[in-house]
Amino acid sequence: MAKQHSFADKLKKKNVDQQTKSIKVIFSYKAPDTGVWRFAEKFVNVAPDANEDTVIAQEIKNSRARLEKN
Repeated sequence: MAKQHSFADKLKKKNVDQQTKSIKVIFSYKAPDTGVWRFAEKFVNVAPDANEDTVIAQEIKNSRARLEKN
């Protein structure tokens, strides 16, 4: 049997209002136990109307604080 839905059809089903960008962010932080610099990666979802730079900067700040606190 033939495939009923194509990839393009699946993309059309997405609601235009709910589309967000997903950006992979890689940042460094200092490990609290050893003092060694390490790298972490995180996917950040950015709304179409939001400023990407401020959202990414805030996520990095929050993640660094959480990782360096441990």
